[in-house]
Amino acid sequence: MREETRSQNEFATVTDTQAARGWRIGIDTGGTFTDLVAVSPEGGVVLGKVSSTPGDPAEAVFTALGRSRLDLGSDVEQFVLGTTIATNAVIQRTGARTVFVTTAGFEDILYIQRIDRRGLYDLQWVKTPPYATRHDTIGVQERMLADGSIRTPLTEGEIERVAEAVREKTRGGESVSVAVSLLFSYENDAHERRLAARLRAEFPTLAISVSSEVAPVWREYERASTTVIDAYVKPIVDDFCDALIRGMGAPNTTGSRALMKSNGGQVPLDRAKERPAEIVLSGLAGGMIAGNFWARAVDSGRAVTLDMGGTSADVGVSIDGQLMFSGLFEIEWGVPLCLPIIDVTTIGAGGSSVASIDRSGLLRVGPESAGANPGPACYGLGGVRPTVTDANLLIGRLDPDYFLGGELELDRGRARQAVGAVAGHLGLDAADTADAIISVSIENMAGAVRLVTVDRGLDYREFDLVAFGGAGPLHAAELARRLGMRRVVVPPSPGLVSAFGAVMAEERVDRRATVIRRLDRPEAADIPTELQRLAEVTAAELVKQAPRADSEMLVSTYVACRYVGQNYEQEVRMYHGHIDKSYELAVSLPPGSPDFVATLKDRFHARHEQAYGYSLPDQPIQSIYIGATAMFPSTSISVRPYRGTSDEPRSHRRRILAGAGKWVDAIILRRDDLIPGFAIDGPAVIEEANSTTYVPPDFEAKVDPSYCLLLSSTA
Repeated sequence: MREETRSQNEFATVTDTQAARGWRIGIDTGGTFTDLVAVSPEGGVVLGKVSSTPGDPAEAVFTALGRSRLDLGSDVEQFVLGTTIATNAVIQRTGARTVFVTTAGFEDILYIQRIDRRGLYDLQWVKTPPYATRHDTIGVQERMLADGSIRTPLTEGEIERVAEAVREKTRGGESVSVAVSLLFSYENDAHERRLAARLRAEFPTLAISVSSEVAPVWREYERASTTVIDAYVKPIVDDFCDALIRGMGAPNTTGSRALMKSNGGQVPLDRAKERPAEIVLSGLAGGMIAGNFWARAVDSGRAVTLDMGGTSADVGVSIDGQLMFSGLFEIEWGVPLCLPIIDVTTIGAGGSSVASIDRSGLLRVGPESAGANPGPACYGLGGVRPTVTDANLLIGRLDPDYFLGGELELDRGRARQAVGAVAGHLGLDAADTADAIISVSIENMAGAVRLVTVDRGLDYREFDLVAFGGAGPLHAAELARRLGMRRVVVPPSPGLVSAFGAVMAEERVDRRATVIRRLDRPEAADIPTELQRLAEVTAAELVKQAPRADSEMLVSTYVACRYVGQNYEQEVRMYHGHIDKSYELAVSLPPGSPDFVATLKDRFHARHEQAYGYSLPDQPIQSIYIGATAMFPSTSISVRPYRGTSDEPRSHRRRILAGAGKWVDAIILRRDDLIPGFAIDGPAVIEEANSTTYVPPDFEAKVDPSYCLLLSSTA
């Protein structure tokens, strides 16, 4: 088999398709581009980028697959898609009209939300509106108590009344979803199950989400919000999955077909529709997985991943080859999603972030973005406001003739005019203003790095920075210098890293259950039994989702605890290991040992001290929920991302602003020319079709055997 890898704006040609077996394809659909990465068992790579089609997201997927020239029926072993279809529906509020069904007397829970405020002294601030209106909220006469006992039974007459109310909501012909979240259903879901069964029988075409299936966890607002979001995006995800299944000709395909989940796993297309809330952060997960992969490739035990695109920057953490996870994510301020997800912080800092002067006369960059259309002023598509991309063009770090591999010619004059409008307010010239714009943007990202490290009890000075996305490598060295981080790792094809992450997505199921126990009382003795049961349920679900007769399963469990009276809890891992291929016994937990509770206490004290700097050994501890993860680890892959040609690559020079008014001559290189072992001192700019890496004067860049660029300070 012969393969040829070209620029990322073209597609490789596979000339011997009969030999091209076992390919793994990852696709990432963004707002502007849809990226494809395919990897063969021999390490060959096909890379591609096509324009996204927001009106019909599946169309761009099929276009990318068609241009790859890979046959889904015979060549492809695995196809995984990271998609923003659910993310965009939530952010843009284009989901289905959602009817919220809850216990009578608690109809306002979505509006009351939490007592915290975004701005402590902002009297004009208004809470984020929920995804189901008060008008579309139905109260149910029933009441379950905190211990699972029934105070007010759910009668058949009440079920009929709720069904009639839902029937009334659907009479206008508008697409409607239903979210059912009754009080304390995580302890006893009998009322929810009866109500859901009637609604599903009565309205078989309606999307119906039930909290005991979506998020059976403590805290009624978080559980209700997650269930409503699940219902809100369900029709859109249903249509998208159906379109993919039809377009791929499912009966003629032999490999697996899946979507990325927010937890970094994958779920088969035909099952993704069951819990669509699990793919709301699908687009973010791929980048974090690939960032973790490249951190391991360069033997980085501690790394911060930075995915900086056109609109936002996503920041996560990898420790000892493992990503960090969170049980709560806010879609918008005060609107939570309580599912296990990769711990990532997103800020409005991208290439299209707009620079402006605020009320106090200070320079602000983001979170407002010019987007892809009209985009930065230098695009020449009608944008007139200055952006980070305009600033980088003005100071020479971007080549106007080689942006996106030469597909888009940048207009330096328009960039200068846009930046000049801000420069007048600051009393600076255009170049110094551009430098200031970049500096403020870097400081914004530094704040995000602090959030995912210092706020978790970690010291970012002990970490490498893995930078990718179209704009990440352009700012990574300056960001690492500002924070005193160890070095910068720039993966091959940084603009396609999220698609590469989809290639490596694991088959994974995460489940949680509420178990509230005082660890200093006999009631805690059943925690090991509950963990065992949850682990077995989780493993059984994974086997049903993705049967694998010849694979070992990896199972881990954890218990979330807090000191009695605290508001927030910390997750403490209690088991991690492989289980037998028969899957008959999901996991043999050490809990059987009499010191399980004592071990849990000790580990919680240590975890609390790591996070907050102190522990309270004399204070009682309370468990809040337990969790289990079952996964089939992804098959390891070896890639040859491009063909370096020489240890003396072609180069030329260009004047760039290195900061503080200092202009220097920088060496300009093409990354595809570089081979492992090549090294160069800054100032330098290393260009490729989907990104640009800036090497400051006091930095050195080396090409690692993994083909990653390693940037480190020489000062």
